[in-house]
Amino acid sequence: MATVNLTREEGFVPAPKAPRPRLDVLDVLRGFAILGIFFINLPSMDSMGGGIGVTHLSAVDAAAQTFIDLFFEGTQRGMLQMLFGAGMILLTAKAMLPDGSVSIADTYLRRNMWLVLFGLLHIFVVRWGYDILHVYGLAALFLFTFRKLSALTAFALGLSITFTVQLMGGGIHGAELLNNTTKPPAEMDAVQMWYESVKGLGLWSTVAEAFGTMLIGVALFKWGIIQGLRSGHFYLVLMILGYSIGLALRISALENLSPPAMGPNPSELGRLCMTIGHVGLINMLWKSQIGARLLSPFKAAGRTAFTLYVMQSVIGIWILWASWGPLTQLKFGAAGGLATAVLVLALQVVLANLWLRKFDGGPLEMLWRRLVRL
Repeated sequence: MATVNLTREEGFVPAPKAPRPRLDVLDVLRGFAILGIFFINLPSMDSMGGGIGVTHLSAVDAAAQTFIDLFFEGTQRGMLQMLFGAGMILLTAKAMLPDGSVSIADTYLRRNMWLVLFGLLHIFVVRWGYDILHVYGLAALFLFTFRKLSALTAFALGLSITFTVQLMGGGIHGAELLNNTTKPPAEMDAVQMWYESVKGLGLWSTVAEAFGTMLIGVALFKWGIIQGLRSGHFYLVLMILGYSIGLALRISALENLSPPAMGPNPSELGRLCMTIGHVGLINMLWKSQIGARLLSPFKAAGRTAFTLYVMQSVIGIWILWASWGPLTQLKFGAAGGLATAVLVLALQVVLANLWLRKFDGGPLEMLWRRLVRL
C-alpha cells in the first residue's frame, strides 16, 4: 500500500515508507476490542436466546463482575470507536490531497452504508438487539466531513460531544430509555428492545456518543499515538494516567450504586480514560519483543473482527443461551460467564488464525469488500 505524506499543518504525523508495524498494532487493538466486547454482551444474550440469566452470585462472581465493570464495560466499544476514527483517516488519506479522487469518498460512503445494512440484518435476523454496526456506520458517515480537522480541534470537539451526550442522559442504545418503558427489557425480544432504545432521540444520542469518540480516535491517530509512533516511555505514562484516572472515577461510581439523575455518570466519563489506558498498554507491550509475540495472535482477530462479532451473537443467542443450549439450566454467575467467554474467545482466535492462512480477511469482511465494489 502506498504511503501518502500529508502536511503537518493538517495535523498529520509524517508517515515512514514502511507503515506495516503501525497497521499491525491497529489490528491488535481491534482484535482486543472485538474479543473483549463479548465479556459485556454474553450476559445480555440470555433474554434473546431464551436463557434464565445470572441467578447465582458468590464472592468469586462479585469479584469477576467488578473486574468486568472496571476494565471492560464501555472500554471495548470506546476502542472500536477510536479505531473507526483512525481507520477513516487511513481510508481517505488520498482524498485529503488537492487532486484526491472522488472515488475515495464514494468507496468510504459505500462501506459505511453497507455496514448500516449489515447491522440491521444483525438485529432482525440474528436477533441481537444491541448491535453496534449500524450505529458506527451512521456515525462514520458524518465523520468523513471532519477529516481535515487538526488533532487538537478533533480531540476538543470529540470530548465536547461525548460530555454533552452524557449531560443529556444519553448513552449506548438509549439504555436509560429502556428503564422507562412499561415492559421490562427481559420480557422483550431483540427487535422490541432495539425499537424501544432507538425511538425518539435514542438512536441519535448513541450515534452522537460514537461520533464523539471517533473524533478522539482521529486526534490520537494524527498525534501518532494510537498507531504506535511514540516511545515506550510515552505509552507507559499514558497507561498509568489512563488507568489511574479511569479507575478512580469508576470505583467511585461503583461505591455510589445510584447514578446521578442529571449530568455525567463518573463511570461513563472514566471509560474514555480506561480506553486510553488500554491503548497505552497494548502499544507499550507491542514495542517489546516478548509483548509483540504474546499479542501477535490478536492480529488475526483484528483482521476478522466483523466476522467474529457476528459469530459471537450466533454462539451466544443460538447455542449457549438458546432454550436447548448448555447454559439455560445452570445457576450462572459472573465468574461462570467470564470463564465461558474466555473459552469462546480462545476458539475464535484459533479459528481466525487458521482462516487467514488461506484468505486475506474474514468471510464477512470479504463479502463486505465485494459489495462495496458493486
